Amino acid sequence: MTGPAARTSAGERGFSLVELLVALTLGVTLSFGAVGLLLRSKVSYLQDEALAQIQENGRYALRYIARELTMAGHLGRAAGDAPLRAAPAGSACFTLLSATQRPLEHVDDVSAAGLGTPALPADCRVPDHHVPRTDILVIRRTADAAHVLDGRELLAREPGATYLRVDHARDATSLETGGGAPGPSVDIWEYTPQILFLRDFAIAEGDGVPTLCRRRLARSGHRMAPVQCLAEGIENLQVEFGVDEDGDRRADRFYARPTAAQLRAAVAARVFLLLRSVRKLHGFTDTSAYRLGGTRVAPPRDAYYRRVLHTTILLRNAGAAPW
Repeated sequence: MTGPAARTSAGERGFSLVELLVALTLGVTLSFGAVGLLLRSKVSYLQDEALAQIQENGRYALRYIARELTMAGHLGRAAGDAPLRAAPAGSACFTLLSATQRPLEHVDDVSAAGLGTPALPADCRVPDHHVPRTDILVIRRTADAAHVLDGRELLAREPGATYLRVDHARDATSLETGGGAPGPSVDIWEYTPQILFLRDFAIAEGDGVPTLCRRRLARSGHRMAPVQCLAEGIENLQVEFGVDEDGDRRADRFYARPTAAQLRAAVAARVFLLLRSVRKLHGFTDTSAYRLGGTRVAPPRDAYYRRVLHTTILLRNAGAAPW
């Protein structure tokens, strides 16, 4: 039959099998391409996010450590070597931190228990949760601003907190709970020493996020306050001290493990931080080695992003001069 119906049927012929297979192949290829582009975009976003996070956390941690080192030995208007007439009795770590004549202590490459040289009391540490082969800093200083200056009350005091009391008329310096009664020649500054270290978790034990933390004095009871954490993703902390060896107040040589005498003569410090992303990045392997001053870190070969930040600062309360 060759009528109009037959002609219409021939004109409405569908796709052949080959055409359908070609179209299907093209569709699958385009779909895979779109999915691949989406995945690459997501990976790039996650990498940028991880890099931004470690840089933000690292810069904060570096600024914080640098400022605390700069302020080490700040005791208001008291001389740094002024002997204490009295100090409250307290826990072992409280007593250690009460040694105001030692602005700084440095424990190099501690164990997971926080043990190293010099050995710190147990209540200074977080046993089994220190990041091994990292440094601990003990920093002694007062707050930036006085609560009482020449007998004038400037800031409210907390009755259970520890204060450095300086009586200029009697040439007497002491640590006192609550600071005592002000007099016409008395300065009172809150005493705010701290211990800086790296803990192997951020929030919950076992979360695996290395974190910069601190221990400070409690506001009551002459003991240590709970651990406070400051910045996540700080995997390694190394500090080297520049020692003045000829009396010109300039750093002649830097030491990763200074003796007590060398630390007393230190006029500068180099701080090195190895930063690590909080989460692993899919498809990434870190094959880089890192150098933190004299310390070399072997390639981790894991899926975390890392960066190194460092700075050099003057220990101004040691009377340092630029070199």
